[in-house]
Amino acid sequence: MLNQKLTRDSNAADQILVYAMVGLVCVSFLSIGAYIMMLSDDKDSSSSSDDDEWIDPVVEIEDEQHSHTDLLAHRLQTDNMLLIDYHNLNCDGNVAPPAELDNVAGRPCYPEYKNVGPTPGDSSEIAIEGNFMEDCVIHPDGTGGCYAYVSSYNQFEILDISKPNNITLLSTYYAEVGRMIDIKVTPDNNWVLVNHELTNSDLDPIPQDDDANSGANRLDVISVVNKNEPIKVAEWNNPPAGFHNQDMHVDCDWEPANPLWSIEECHLFLYGADPYPEMVEGDSGTFYKGTQIFYVPLGFESWNPMSTDEQQNDSRQILRWGGYSPEPETTCGGSIFNHDNVFHIHPITGQKLLYISYWDAGLRIVDVSNPPEVPDPEGISWPQDNEVGRWLGCPSASDGWYGPDGGGHANMTSEEWGGSSGALNGNGWIHYAVPYDHLLCNGAKETDPMETWDAECGTGPNDAEFGINWRHLTLIAPEYGSNTNHTGYIWTIDTTDPAKPFLMSKWKLPGSSILPDGTEHPHHYIPGGYIYSPHNGDTGTNGHVYWTHYHAGNWVTDHSDIWQDLEWVGGTPAPEIGYPAIAQMSETKTMGYFLPSGPIWMDNPKETLGYDMADCWASCMIPFDWGLQYDPRGYLFISEMVSGVYVVQMDEDKNPNFVYPPLYATDD
Repeated sequence: MLNQKLTRDSNAADQILVYAMVGLVCVSFLSIGAYIMMLSDDKDSSSSSDDDEWIDPVVEIEDEQHSHTDLLAHRLQTDNMLLIDYHNLNCDGNVAPPAELDNVAGRPCYPEYKNVGPTPGDSSEIAIEGNFMEDCVIHPDGTGGCYAYVSSYNQFEILDISKPNNITLLSTYYAEVGRMIDIKVTPDNNWVLVNHELTNSDLDPIPQDDDANSGANRLDVISVVNKNEPIKVAEWNNPPAGFHNQDMHVDCDWEPANPLWSIEECHLFLYGADPYPEMVEGDSGTFYKGTQIFYVPLGFESWNPMSTDEQQNDSRQILRWGGYSPEPETTCGGSIFNHDNVFHIHPITGQKLLYISYWDAGLRIVDVSNPPEVPDPEGISWPQDNEVGRWLGCPSASDGWYGPDGGGHANMTSEEWGGSSGALNGNGWIHYAVPYDHLLCNGAKETDPMETWDAECGTGPNDAEFGINWRHLTLIAPEYGSNTNHTGYIWTIDTTDPAKPFLMSKWKLPGSSILPDGTEHPHHYIPGGYIYSPHNGDTGTNGHVYWTHYHAGNWVTDHSDIWQDLEWVGGTPAPEIGYPAIAQMSETKTMGYFLPSGPIWMDNPKETLGYDMADCWASCMIPFDWGLQYDPRGYLFISEMVSGVYVVQMDEDKNPNFVYPPLYATDD
């Protein structure tokens, strides 16, 4: 790993010096030294720790010496992180589209407005799709290309990202309903699914057409076949206030018995994270708060932007096909709150799985491979009976894998895991899960040339001796509005056998801090407002993991050697036993961080680009990073809430086949 020297402008440097003078430096000298030693111990480090410089970007205390809204005080990054490009998402010089534009259609954008004011702001989730390893070539039939989709409260944007150093805003879709916080796109780049979350407590029935649609809590499908002119083709209401997150899967293996539906070649299933109480009791006797699965019986064939209103109304039918929620006796007494669903096909078992983040109920892995012929709208059995595995810090059963002596937890007490009710001082509150889409062996994946594999990888996962070293990992992280103990761990869970997940490593923001009373705290903490909490993450093509941490920026960690570095009781790997067989967990290595602070070639982008700090709907600070996605060509796409989209590359991710240096010029 290259030396982790920080770059910063003079304002940031002066700010750091002031902190030190007034005793508000949040990192103790002991923690600095320890972290520098960690960096110098990295196998790729080429110089001594004396040459390394570690500056902690986390400053919990806001006072006359530090403002969380001071952009230039947060122009910080490790020296292996390079800004490649930036877009403030200005479409045509107007924050909102012209009044005459139909609210079911988007508008084209113009390149001359890139990085000029005003900046629309309110950016949240980002999704990217494309044939990246073909370098985003567009084929004669129109397929191919690479695109990013950014949800921005009451709009979403489509960007051409085929050239990471010159991303282009193609169009903006402006909805008449706000709080559009999540966005998903089909692999063919033709259909976008967005949610609207009202976050109220009103319970609505699920209508079967748009006539009963209240409008403020719904899912919208937008055709993006024409990237310059997105158009809404369907909308569905969902109770009680909208999904917080959703995912979807185009299933081409399912063959329904219904002759009307069987004519479709592929079938669309939606997986909504509903954190609010359902109206129907499940077999546990509790109201469901959880995953809702919908089937769209007439989808792709009827989603024609040129269809008549009547035809489009028919296509808006949505059927609840099943539901899932953790049984309360398996939660260690903690809260059940469905925050995020991620669909994933397991690379070993081939199972179609949902990786579901359930707050104190932890990670839940649910099999949705075989939808029933007859819907189970109350989720009594499907996929309720298909929980494959789970992980939370405390024993969640009386015996077996999840019992006190089992491997499927970290042997915490219920109090250590969930904390006192309302105190937010525990370790639970799992918010997001990221499964790898491939197996890892010491940083290698199966698609890498075999000659590049370590000897411990043998001939691959099926190797009789070395196949055990090919592992599947899932990363999970909490979200805290405040936490007096820590900033929130990134837990590395072995899911090679999805029925037997176990903990291998954990990571948190490095460094220590000074509490408001002047005492030293061994970790960073979250004083309030989700300020340094983990949020959303993604995995790379190797063992790298990328995670947004709101005001703490975007962090990269290396998980490639975690299996190799585990210390086992008796010296022999025993994944069949899990956590109790581990004598010492592995270290998750910190690779670097990047704090978005506007384009570095502008002295004062906040003023130049018109960043509206009063208009953000979460915590009005900058940076405030919501989501990111990893481009397998070696680039990271970051959605920062106030300022827009950043393209960043870490030195260790550089691929000589895809070289896109920055096109801007700076004085450095």
